[in-house]
Amino acid sequence: MAKAVYVWRPQEGSAVEESGAQEAMVLGQWTARWRTTLQERFPEALSHLVWDRERLDQLQRAVETVLREDSQVTPALLPLYQRSLLNQLTGLGPLDAALMDEHVTEIMVNGTTSFCEVGGHIEPRDLAFVDTAEVALLAQRLATRAGRELNTEHPLCDAQLSDGSRIHCVLPPVAETPTITIRRAPRTPLALEDYLRLGALSEELWMDLADRVRARQNMLVAGGAGSGKTSLLRLLTTAIPANERLITIEDVRELNLTHPHVVSLEAHRQQTVHTLVVNALRMRPDRIIVGEVRGAEALELLEAMSTGHPGSLCTVHSAGGDIRTIYRVARMALHSQTRIPYDALVAQILETVDIIIYTVRSSSGERRVDSVQRVGPNGEMSLVWQFRPEGAPRFVRMGE
Repeated sequence: MAKAVYVWRPQEGSAVEESGAQEAMVLGQWTARWRTTLQERFPEALSHLVWDRERLDQLQRAVETVLREDSQVTPALLPLYQRSLLNQLTGLGPLDAALMDEHVTEIMVNGTTSFCEVGGHIEPRDLAFVDTAEVALLAQRLATRAGRELNTEHPLCDAQLSDGSRIHCVLPPVAETPTITIRRAPRTPLALEDYLRLGALSEELWMDLADRVRARQNMLVAGGAGSGKTSLLRLLTTAIPANERLITIEDVRELNLTHPHVVSLEAHRQQTVHTLVVNALRMRPDRIIVGEVRGAEALELLEAMSTGHPGSLCTVHSAGGDIRTIYRVARMALHSQTRIPYDALVAQILETVDIIIYTVRSSSGERRVDSVQRVGPNGEMSLVWQFRPEGAPRFVRMGE
């Protein structure tokens, strides 16, 4: 039986009462101090988005410990302070309804205006935010739970919450209004059966891709935002033999592979994806898997692919699954400190990459593989698989 999820919601009338007038004047300052202490001493107790009974009990014990150790807290008002602080830490206010809706895959809050993605379509949703100050406070609360800093000096936050959801928050002055984007993580990652049932790929296409993974071909999964690149990359790793050592590198951890021998690295502040790729080469990897290549790390990954780590995989944003993906990776590699001419970078990529898988999200919200391109030994590209919207089969092998 599935474990019941307990969601803490603010209670009516839980504001500080006038009987503690002096305490009420400084409650805001005290609350900030208590939250800082909790983050320093009990970070694991603040790292949850969905609260079950066990996690809530853990947080309640941590809050009670911090408040009892504070000599400035009046014992008679301890229960009131404890309830108020718990409400602030666990209540997500207007987001609660959207987060409890399993059909919502993405939540976008632009100031007091909100949208949700349902079934691949974006639709307006009234989440009833009072003002932008409430949105900003909620963004800071989400960042705190993820162990990140978000304020006017650090107005950007990109992180993952404990349930796997990815959050991105932006505060002024970078944005005109506070902005929150939450990409919901599925309760269970998509399995091969799901891809086949949804028509995102065919069994013959999967068998071919799995054979290429086992043959240690270097693969790029390309596509636009929200086209399913990360999910497909996760599926491809299931074809990697269990006796190989994998190093995964991500800006925000999303892959969460089930492979028996995985070391997961996540960028944090000065430790960029580029730095992690360089260090991963010293960790005896059989394969390096980069969640998304965005910059100078492209060159180090290419070097790894061509000098002892074949079969590495990564995703990249691209408007096409052909030579445009090659050009895109070359432009990113130009950000490295090594002064290599652009044409030389393109030539190196053509020599190193074996397969480009292009994913799309159609106007109907369907996410699927659109094409598979093979990069030949002399840099020529050939279409191996192609999706056809009409007729059967949907995925047609074109030859090599």
